[in-house]
Amino acid sequence: MIMMLPFLTALIAIGLTMRGERMPTIIGWGITFIIFLAWLNYHMTDKLNISL
Repeated sequence: MIMMLPFLTALIAIGLTMRGERMPTIIGWGITFIIFLAWLNYHMTDKLNISL
């Protein structure tokens, strides 16, 4: 469920690319990249609960 948002924004950016809209496409890919970085930061700094 967490990865749905960046894939959705990437799909929208691909759709804009196929329609030939350059600036909205660049903005869409930028938003997707920022979301990926935010999730990466969240998952890399999250404490792992492992019971050994």
